[in-house]
Amino acid sequence: MSILWEKSETWRWLVRRTRDSKPFFLAFATLCGVVLGVIGYGVMQLTNSRNPQLEARLRENARPESLMIGKVN
Repeated sequence: MSILWEKSETWRWLVRRTRDSKPFFLAFATLCGVVLGVIGYGVMQLTNSRNPQLEARLRENARPESLMIGKVN
């Protein structure tokens, strides 16, 4: 972090603002959380396919304990 502090004026500005202003800190933390949440949601949507053939094939090859847990839930 010291390299960032020494080289980046933007980083120093961000650190000063979050240290000195609680509303700015809360807004920045919220923004970071929202951005990560949106990215995570997007990745889940892109990688989760609702292909019935794939789902049927995966269910055929499931282990018995997985099937038992699926019935309980």
